[in-house]
Amino acid sequence: MSYIIRQATLLQKGNTQHKKKVDVFIKDGIIQQINQNISGVSAAEIKGHELFISSGWVDMRCSLTDPGFEHKDDLSSLLDSAASGGFTTVITLPNSLPKIIDKSGISYLKNASKNHLVNLKPTGFIEDPDSKNNLTEMYDMFQTGAVAFTNGDEEISNGLLRKALLYTKPLDAFIISHPSDKSLEHGGMVHESSTLVTTGLKMAPSISEYVSLSQQLAVAEYCNAPIHFSCISTTESVSLIREAKKRGLKVTCDVSIFNLCFTDERVLSFDENFKVYPPLRSESDQKALIDGILDGTIDAISSNHSSQNLESKVVEFDYAAYGVLSQPFMVAWYEKYLAKAISIDCFVNKLTSGPSSIINHQEAKIEEGSTANLTVLDSQKKWIFNEETNYSKSNNTHEWEAEQKGAVVAVFNNNCVNLY
Repeated sequence: MSYIIRQATLLQKGNTQHKKKVDVFIKDGIIQQINQNISGVSAAEIKGHELFISSGWVDMRCSLTDPGFEHKDDLSSLLDSAASGGFTTVITLPNSLPKIIDKSGISYLKNASKNHLVNLKPTGFIEDPDSKNNLTEMYDMFQTGAVAFTNGDEEISNGLLRKALLYTKPLDAFIISHPSDKSLEHGGMVHESSTLVTTGLKMAPSISEYVSLSQQLAVAEYCNAPIHFSCISTTESVSLIREAKKRGLKVTCDVSIFNLCFTDERVLSFDENFKVYPPLRSESDQKALIDGILDGTIDAISSNHSSQNLESKVVEFDYAAYGVLSQPFMVAWYEKYLAKAISIDCFVNKLTSGPSSIINHQEAKIEEGSTANLTVLDSQKKWIFNEETNYSKSNNTHEWEAEQKGAVVAVFNNNCVNLY
């Protein structure tokens, strides 16, 4: 089919139409025409109150529930949920059951997702679960399609990190680390702060992230190898990475949308949907993360999306699983919590060119003759998150049946289109 996106502000730095309102005509998955007013063509029209169009969004971090946890989300529902949030590419953690540790696991993910609108970019586990402090079959996984390697939220020793950095250095792959010293974290599940000290919940100090990140930066500098830090959450982490970049280290990082929008005060409600990892930090940490977005220290915004079934969440806070649905709310949360601090083009940049540069993939071009890989959002559209609009098998969110403002209305990719 053919489509015309009417009067959408185009957001793509370096594009001659950047920040201009345009019509975009798409036929057979190809951008045919971009102009201020397209007429004389027959096509389905996509209209809205205040439309913006960008290249398809890239999610740097999404939990993987297939294989092993298909009751939370199978691969199809996970990718459907990602598309509804504006993502045309997702990078999955290797935290399935079994873990993604060899080429058969990568092959399964690539084959099972190849006909979907959303491109799945799998990562492989770094540490061999059967042989501690030894690497998995990283080369085989890379050859089969793994874009990166990570231990997810599990701790990695500095010695194994050094091995992994040196091993992947000649490849077009990279290491992703979520920095956390588990001995300092000591089983804590919420931020250590005066706000939460009276709750009786086990607290995780920010120094656990600081110590781990500073050590891993030193290891990466020693190896002269690139490293990506996932879901940084503290003021100290932003400062460390800012200084590392000034010194010329090959370091990138992302921040979870959840940590950008919410602080530890939300935990006072004891709503298990605010039990996330890394934990929600203080207001000063939140401000430092926003400053890091604005000055370029933070390269990307990730969803840190993690679907959990009812039995994992509707229990006492102590026993609830970590994680929350976040992909569907990227636009709505931006409009509600971030729009006054971060411009829309800066926000979109952290979902497009920022993550694309990290994974060494060229950002999709918005120009005539290019394949349509696009995200279209309406900043004013009102909607309710419920059974009808939820594409996940799970509903672990405090936003259930709550009205939202701001939504993705269309995504184009792989000669497919989803309209919302």
